[in-house]
Amino acid sequence: MPSLSSWVVAGGWSLVVACSHAPAAPGQPGGVESPPDAAATLPPRLDAPAAAVVPYPDPDWPTGAPGEVGLDPTMLDAASAAAEASQSTCLLVIRHGVLVSEHYYNGATAASTPPSWSIAKSYTSTVVGIALGTHDLPGLDAKISDAIPAWQGTPRDAVVLRDLVSMTSGLAWSVFGDYIAMAELAPDKSSYAVGLSDDSAPGSGWAYNNAAVQVIEPYFRATTGESIEAYAQAHLWSKIGEQATWAHDGQGHPTTYANVLATCRDHARLGYLYLHGGKWKDEQVVPAAWVTAARTPSQAYNRGYGFLWWLNGDAPTMTTMQGVSPDRLRPYAPPDLFEAQGFGGQFINVIPSLDLVVVRFAKDAMTTAEAKDLTAVTQVLIADQTSDAHQQILQPILDAVTGP
Repeated sequence: MPSLSSWVVAGGWSLVVACSHAPAAPGQPGGVESPPDAAATLPPRLDAPAAAVVPYPDPDWPTGAPGEVGLDPTMLDAASAAAEASQSTCLLVIRHGVLVSEHYYNGATAASTPPSWSIAKSYTSTVVGIALGTHDLPGLDAKISDAIPAWQGTPRDAVVLRDLVSMTSGLAWSVFGDYIAMAELAPDKSSYAVGLSDDSAPGSGWAYNNAAVQVIEPYFRATTGESIEAYAQAHLWSKIGEQATWAHDGQGHPTTYANVLATCRDHARLGYLYLHGGKWKDEQVVPAAWVTAARTPSQAYNRGYGFLWWLNGDAPTMTTMQGVSPDRLRPYAPPDLFEAQGFGGQFINVIPSLDLVVVRFAKDAMTTAEAKDLTAVTQVLIADQTSDAHQQILQPILDAVTGP
């Protein structure tokens, strides 16, 4: 069996920013720039001296004073006040591997395991990357129909794994279909997802499609012979000391598009794993090439999106509701920021240049809407696109940085 590095060079993860189909010229619809080397190193961090031993949470996060890691405690208090004012349930700040600020609000505690919503997509990405590295999945350009016979002989036969992790599948999407019919009403979300029709050719556009990500669940199960949750436990969570479970649909299928359930401290472990290029202590848990690929623009339409991770280094960007911006995702933050992002302002921010991980969870805004009322759901989803609360929390943390 070839080594991971030789497989990357040979084409397993080559063209990491391209769609799975022939792209147009750069600057044209569907065009991409020349892809980076998938094995390239991550941007350097302005952290402790290179000779310092990297601390890992074993069994839990080491704690310390903000000033010990070059952070202004007054600004961290301002961030906490902003978090509390915006209905947050937790806010954690970790720098140089040290937990220096930890707050819980609205009845939440350090033991709470709230819904994480689409933060789960970044877990799905991670497990897919691990399974590609072990060759338990055949490759990013493997056809989904190889494991889902119902798609064979239909336009969906052209959909490949790369399309699902980059949101370019072309599968049908609507607010009602995605957020009500599938997310709220379908007892078997995987069957619903497999039953999606095609709206457009794979690779021809970008759409934030929850049900399309749910297709990964039956594909993963059929291809590897085990559930993505069991695989995550064996190959991810147990490796980084995370106590987690996945939410399930009415048929017991893990919901790959939403809701890995864990404490805020444990969600921080995922961010810290990516901060260190997929390495945990002496073990490469996630292939370094996958970490690089996941945080590289996966297509030309939304340059703020990699493989189920949100990115801050390029433009234009798009929102989950198809809004388009000519700016970066978080123009006030360092370009190397990337994040797992969930509905209601949930986020795991990772900023390698500052050696920083920030976790914030909040109350579920959808509880204010009638779950089956399309107008109310749409209004809540549109309101959720604003990044005001995110900036009000993250900006003081960035301003808190006083030294390396």
